[in-house]
Amino acid sequence: MSQKKEKIIGYKIPKDWEWIRLGEICEIIMGQSPPGHTYIDTPKGLPFFQGKADFGYYFPKTRKWCTKPIKTAEEGDILISVRAPVGPVNMNTLKCCIGRGLTAIRCKDKAMNWFIFWYLRSIENKITLLGSGSTFDAITRYDLVNLLVPLPPISEQKHIISKIKELMQEVEHAKTACEKQLENINALPQAILRKAFKGEL
Repeated sequence: MSQKKEKIIGYKIPKDWEWIRLGEICEIIMGQSPPGHTYIDTPKGLPFFQGKADFGYYFPKTRKWCTKPIKTAEEGDILISVRAPVGPVNMNTLKCCIGRGLTAIRCKDKAMNWFIFWYLRSIENKITLLGSGSTFDAITRYDLVNLLVPLPPISEQKHIISKIKELMQEVEHAKTACEKQLENINALPQAILRKAFKGEL
């Protein structure tokens, strides 16, 4: 195993877990860009995702469509950016066409898509290290197939997914509260000035 790939590992896992290669538990579908004249700006054919620019925080956002897709991803597939930048992931929510900047990861029976999604997101910076290329960073099918994943039993995967969802909701609530406080803080100087020039201080 290359030195780069060894950097993905580095901690012990519970006895009933196993380190397993991503290609053993998921189908890896490399994207391929269709001819330029087949993708358009109006809703016709399949949504077309080309790369990280089409990603939201969790789910991709449709900006273009393709009338003659070559490679497609299904609802529930994980989409990973494989060309500059390398590593970001989104969860696909509908059948779509994927360009060469993306790869779809389709989980088999032993793995749950949200578990793999969160694991890949947790090591995004390390996946970036796998990128190589003279002009821009990219990762290959070989890199993804051989990526090692700490895999627990399905019951534990479900528990972890549920817990992460719960914690992420708490983070979102905290973020919203902080943003509201920041709005109030930013409004304070003007409020103080208004009071000052009304003789209310």
